Amino acid sequence: MSHPPQSCKAALSLITMLVGCQPALDSNAPSDGEAGTESASQPGTGPRGAQGNAPTIPGSEPNSGRLGVNTSWGPLGTLADTHFMDVSRFSGFNPGHGYVDDYYTTGQAFGDYDGDGWQDLYVTDSRGLNILYRNNRNGTFSVSPFLSQVALDVSISGGALFADYDNDGDKDLYVLNLGANVLLRNDGARGFTDVSEEAGVADPGKGQSAAFGDYDNDGDLDLYVVNWWCVECEGTIWQQATDRLYENQGDGTFVDRTNYLREEFTDGAGYAAVWMDYDSDGDLDIYVANDKGFDGPRQPDLPFNRNVLFRNEGPGCEGWCFVEVSQTSGADLRMEGMGLAVADFDQDMDLDIFITNTGQPKLLMNQGNSQFEEAAVEVGLEDSRTTWGAAFLDYDNDGDLDLYASVGVSFGLDNPNRLFDNQGNGQFVSADERSGAVFPRHTVGVAVADFNQDGGLDMVVGGMAHGYRAFGNLASVRSAHNWTRVRLVGGGPVNRDAVGTRVYLRQSDGRVQMAEVKCGASHGSGHDLALHFGLGDAEVAELEVRWPDGTREIVQDVPMQTEWPHRHPAD
Repeated sequence: MSHPPQSCKAALSLITMLVGCQPALDSNAPSDGEAGTESASQPGTGPRGAQGNAPTIPGSEPNSGRLGVNTSWGPLGTLADTHFMDVSRFSGFNPGHGYVDDYYTTGQAFGDYDGDGWQDLYVTDSRGLNILYRNNRNGTFSVSPFLSQVALDVSISGGALFADYDNDGDKDLYVLNLGANVLLRNDGARGFTDVSEEAGVADPGKGQSAAFGDYDNDGDLDLYVVNWWCVECEGTIWQQATDRLYENQGDGTFVDRTNYLREEFTDGAGYAAVWMDYDSDGDLDIYVANDKGFDGPRQPDLPFNRNVLFRNEGPGCEGWCFVEVSQTSGADLRMEGMGLAVADFDQDMDLDIFITNTGQPKLLMNQGNSQFEEAAVEVGLEDSRTTWGAAFLDYDNDGDLDLYASVGVSFGLDNPNRLFDNQGNGQFVSADERSGAVFPRHTVGVAVADFNQDGGLDMVVGGMAHGYRAFGNLASVRSAHNWTRVRLVGGGPVNRDAVGTRVYLRQSDGRVQMAEVKCGASHGSGHDLALHFGLGDAEVAELEVRWPDGTREIVQDVPMQTEWPHRHPAD
């Protein structure tokens, strides 16, 4: 099957609108920052494609996450006895997704675009309109009144990501496309404006994923764009396949700095990238998962054949020094890398990397000396199928990070997604039997946020040909475990999204957790940037914040069972 030209996609969108399946917008929608109350029919495909107005759910008030209270989807005792529950119908969210040949990425991105403190959601459709959903603050979503500005009906879209690239306090939106990518500046009550060309980030490749990070610590977010091997694209293959590094100039524009990375390392068949301080030296490095890996030297006319790790060594080298160190660090995996999840799952105060694959996925355990060792099977993360997007999350708030991975092999019902439970001793066990989030179709992306604010991390999962599903967290509410979530706000010399900031949380039982703010990972996805800590039965002794500019703070009397903001002293 070949993909439709852009004009055909626009025509299909118009036909959909004429027959009444296009989302109905509320012209009286509240202005920026007010409570969302819109109702809309939901776009999609098949019998579940048009859902009508979001239902009124009893017990829809946000709660403290304690046992016995109602979740946003009904009384707890009436809900499924699983860790997650498909709440797509309850939440009024059930968009479709169509794919085109050799372009499979689903885009799912959480971000509070209207500044009301609740996570909104953007999803892409390679054969239809992209949709921006507004969080109604009661466990449901409705289509944003700004849909026409962000639908991109003449684009073939893949991944998506929210980030405040201009440091003005609201979330902008970057959309990856087969063709020119789009940067949508958030203009508050006026909605979104396409500034791709003037900003200099309309990369014309085969965009899959993106990641924002302030590599030069100048207070604004730079951008890494991941392009897959573009066999069918027009023009020179390598120009289309090459990843891009853009430096933010602080005036709304970016400059292409891909030369800092050396072109020979940036033209792999990339699917995902992440900014992370793997060596804990205070600046952000880049890890890229490449598809089409193979042993031996690179072959002519084929993409770069392994994953890459660029160590940030600061200014110099005709601008900025990045050194490709995957081979010397043990991170040069040769695989069909699909997606990334990065976190300190073993609580040894450094960041580990999980990479999905066609076949057995890989886990790079950080040894704390700039070296990695692969240990996926050893720690219990075994799977023989094709995994795509992935995320570390403490789904049960017991104080250690579990792992969710989407599975996509075929179009049948034999693709159950995986949930691995962290046992707290360096080992994982399968939690699939009670997962509730298997969605056994060909799924690709996964994004994480507590979108109903009940203390449990929820997920949105994208199916390549089967649309999106929202999975509400039930395990955290049943467990009655303690938790806290801090939303960091940069200021002065630190980017507004606080990307690159580390938090060390010391528990009353002596355990220490570390987390780093990252913008972009998984596969085509954007997670909520707030740092969520499950605590089990413990409480918080103190919390240490290490900002990218070197500022360190100790926060005591940390609130629990709630999300709370913490601002840089210069803000």
